[in-house]
Amino acid sequence: MTRRSFLAAGSLALAASCRAVPEKTADAPIPRRKVRFRLGMAGYTYNKFTIDQTLEALERFGVHDLCVKDFHLPLTATAEEIAAFRKKCAGRGVTPYGVGPIYMSTEDEAKRAFDYAAALGVPVVVGVPWKPAADGGTGWKKRRQSPELCAKISDMCACYDLKFAIHNHGRNPATGVPELFGAPIDVWNMVKDMDRRMGLCMDVAYTFADGFDPCAEIRKYAARLFDCHFRNISDPANGSAGVNSSDGVIDYFRVVTALAEVGYTGACGIELANAFPKNPEWIPASVGYFRGLMDAVDRV
Repeated sequence: MTRRSFLAAGSLALAASCRAVPEKTADAPIPRRKVRFRLGMAGYTYNKFTIDQTLEALERFGVHDLCVKDFHLPLTATAEEIAAFRKKCAGRGVTPYGVGPIYMSTEDEAKRAFDYAAALGVPVVVGVPWKPAADGGTGWKKRRQSPELCAKISDMCACYDLKFAIHNHGRNPATGVPELFGAPIDVWNMVKDMDRRMGLCMDVAYTFADGFDPCAEIRKYAARLFDCHFRNISDPANGSAGVNSSDGVIDYFRVVTALAEVGYTGACGIELANAFPKNPEWIPASVGYFRGLMDAVDRV
């Protein structure tokens, strides 16, 4: 039995319960964990569900961290609505760890995103600062990364003391948006001389499909890695070819190992929007799969 098939076989069972914590005894103290990040959920996975349905599912699967999308909590939410949202999350044992991705093309839109994150009390905004193409086009494939807006956002990071994680979208013109932070290096080249709170939300699938080794990219940009999206793909050249996490072509054992080696302490959100809700069993299977990997790395 291969390592991948062994972990996949145990994923559903692992998803049903939290990881066991060994008892501490005089002869066997609890070792320091190698894996220090939290397994969470990218809100986009539940874009076809209400926040109540989403939180009920997260509680059932034992997932306690959520990156909040604006279809669950509008960017225009009042202080009262935000307080009610936080209370609802807490009632299900869920903590918002970030917001986004939020797409922004103006300074006002960026400020609204920071006000929203600050009011919710999260430490990171996952965002994508963009500007129209040279011909004025604003469609999805026409959008271009905006150095001018990034410079303004860098100042906002200092003002709000919040991190800003730019999501990469793939360099393949057929499946990604090459001019909109296609790869992690495109994010790095944009933010490396900006405020230290300007960083990266790495989409592992797009990174892999573009021919980069996600493990090497994690090690290169660890100091500015503020969020990470976990999903697997069936086609090594197509970052959008979503598949059950344990069945894809990405070796996530190596990815989790790299995150442990650099001491990453943020969250890693499972993102399965393209395959869900058509394949609902992929959610608990993926939760169990990644928990199994995290346990395996801790025991190596």
